[in-house]
Amino acid sequence: LPPAVTSSVTRDFNQGDALRTAAHYTDDAQILPPRHPLIEGKPAIAAFFEANIDKYIGFGNETTWSVVRGDVGVEQGIYRVRNVRVGQEVETGKYLRVWKRTGSGWKLYRDMFSPDSVTSEAVYVSPEDSTTVASGDVPVTK
Repeated sequence: LPPAVTSSVTRDFNQGDALRTAAHYTDDAQILPPRHPLIEGKPAIAAFFEANIDKYIGFGNETTWSVVRGDVGVEQGIYRVRNVRVGQEVETGKYLRVWKRTGSGWKLYRDMFSPDSVTSEAVYVSPEDSTTVASGDVPVTK
């Protein structure tokens, strides 16, 4: 898969655009997050990104392997979440994505990720406060 495809979700997430981020998914896509129910369909995926996009959180991904067969592509990689306010990585992990080639280009059909630590940290940042909590305790919100 071309890097322009595999980095598109990250780019739009970091630009703070939940709808444009969700537009990279098929209408019947699913995100399979750890320790949470699956997120299914573009409206739910857009709501997921709207709840998790924060100007103080930066997300990066690096494809380590991919293969394309016909109209299906599989991508494996590593990701990093950074609290840009304090300049620290707060989560690292791995992911597996299934892409479908559609009439409008490559779209994500399945997206699964897993943090490397048992209790990954979520960061809540506001102009007044910067706090780190275990993500298993409280989901990331604005």
